[in-house]
Amino acid sequence: MSEVRRRVRQYLLAHWLPFALIVLFVLQNYLFDVWLKIYPNTNLGSLIAGSAGLAIILFAPALLFRKRTGYVYLGIASIVAALIFVSQYLYYAYSGGFLQASSLFYAGQGTDEIATIITLLNYNLLLFVLGPVLVLVHWVVCRRNRTEVVKLSRKKKVVIGIIIVLIAALCYGYVFGKERIQNGSDTQLYNYNRVYDVNQLVSKIGIVNFYIGDIITAIAENNQITPADVAFVQSWVKQKPPMPPPGSDFGIAKGRNLIFIQVESLENAVINTKINGQEITPNLNALASEGLYFPNYYSEVGPGTTADAEFTTLNSLYALPDQVAFISYPDDTCSALPSLLKNNGYSTCSLHGDVASFWNRANIYPNLGYQQWFSRPDFAIPRDIGAFDLGDEDFFDQAAPKLESFPQPFMATLITLSSHTPFQIPADLETLNIPSSTNLTWIQYQYLESVHYTDQAIGNFINELKQDGLYNNSLIVIYGDHSSYTDIASALGVNNTPFSNFSLQNTQVPLIILEPGSSTLPNKIDETPGSHLDLYPTVADMLGVAPPSTVLGQDLLTTKTPVVVARNLVSGTVNTILTNDLAYQASPDGIYADGTCITLPSKAPLPVTACAALYNDESSTVKASDLMIEGNMIGGIVHTSP
Repeated sequence: MSEVRRRVRQYLLAHWLPFALIVLFVLQNYLFDVWLKIYPNTNLGSLIAGSAGLAIILFAPALLFRKRTGYVYLGIASIVAALIFVSQYLYYAYSGGFLQASSLFYAGQGTDEIATIITLLNYNLLLFVLGPVLVLVHWVVCRRNRTEVVKLSRKKKVVIGIIIVLIAALCYGYVFGKERIQNGSDTQLYNYNRVYDVNQLVSKIGIVNFYIGDIITAIAENNQITPADVAFVQSWVKQKPPMPPPGSDFGIAKGRNLIFIQVESLENAVINTKINGQEITPNLNALASEGLYFPNYYSEVGPGTTADAEFTTLNSLYALPDQVAFISYPDDTCSALPSLLKNNGYSTCSLHGDVASFWNRANIYPNLGYQQWFSRPDFAIPRDIGAFDLGDEDFFDQAAPKLESFPQPFMATLITLSSHTPFQIPADLETLNIPSSTNLTWIQYQYLESVHYTDQAIGNFINELKQDGLYNNSLIVIYGDHSSYTDIASALGVNNTPFSNFSLQNTQVPLIILEPGSSTLPNKIDETPGSHLDLYPTVADMLGVAPPSTVLGQDLLTTKTPVVVARNLVSGTVNTILTNDLAYQASPDGIYADGTCITLPSKAPLPVTACAALYNDESSTVKASDLMIEGNMIGGIVHTSP
């Protein structure tokens, strides 16, 4: 009997590791959803089954290997799983979204986010790295006790292999079977080309299943532009309404310099808003009252965030949902705003405090029409401020004399940095008095302090432009690049969108246009809905330079049919549409008929068919935009390399 007990003990000691890793893996998937509040209680059965199915596939095969091979296999599998859990957890905590397969191509851009990553580290991450630790502990214990692994015959290995496959199939069968019962024959939720609510998908199959499935789909996907794609774009271009004739604003700023100030993570929620009786952005508030202010303006970006804001603003094309055009398509033949102005006698430049290689700017800027660009080596850093060292005050102080030296008229794009995550500035520069009793999270508090600092830097820069004599001879455009991903609008109680769950709420950024010393541009708040897509044609018309027909946006000062589209950043499909008269919100399943259509401004519900024509038109436009970028056929013309 003692020999039997010894053998059982030896067997359990030798083989408990794969089973422990399977249980741990299921627990990790569950707590991943709970800690990040991803539908943690609504799909528990599917989550456990899906996670268990993948865990069995990942870890159970170790039972078939020899001792040393089994440890190596489990070590690699557990490390890969840990990397996925940790990276996805940190990315979601930062941006509210999940890493996709395409993000692997931009991994090098993450080095500048190390400071942000450090702020997101917490004890929850220890659970996600427990797998490799268990493998190491098991190896040490078994080696010390000289535990022998029972050798299996080929027949027994076949039986165990069949059992592994059957149990895994049963687990996945439960998940897909349950989904089919709930949704009939429509199992589109598991087609990665048509995923609409990623959180819902992750809550049902687990984050590792999602990521592995996404990678497999990306590898299997054929992204080559087909003759049918070319025909679609060319047909769409022919049917596209012609550019409207010049409006009343055409040429009102002719001959002026153009100064773009793209402000990092500046959300519209902070404009004209107070905290503890203090204006968060007093200088921007004053500028908004002096110029034309668009509060109903939105950022449309993909995984490239700031780079996507640049791309969309300068090209009036949609950012890609799963790629970064600056990196994937830097050689496209563009009709960008800097190029247009360069061909009309402007000198063009960009100023940014980051390294020129970040987001591949050094390679794409010439193609966009920038003749000169200044990056980190061109600026002195007297004091480290924020994630990128160069504080906005020092940046603007050194940018002003550079602008003064440019041949006029010029176009200059200035991109700020200090309000970038992790929103950390020195304590002596935190000048907002925010009591600890507020409902703000730490990151929201830091965000407001950094935005307040950047606002002061912009105010100082405007004063420098006045002193240098550039202010009254320039058209100055200030806008936020993208969301802060802090949910600051909810914290401040700001909600200016038609739907309570409106997907554009956190992408609402301010647009301020200043034409100092002129009486032609009204000083007012303009509620016309617009986006980064519309900035190109708006300023081109104001400067008296007709924009090319390739632009997708409209002149916000004269348009009668404004439209804003938000996309699902996994499927790339239309998620939300906003016009003067109608608004459409897609449902989580992405099925058009399940969406919501309302009339504006009353918000009265309409039959969803009332938005059908609008939805179809904008879906075609989005598709055409993507294909034009991916196939280098902007305007429907196929461009080939010389």
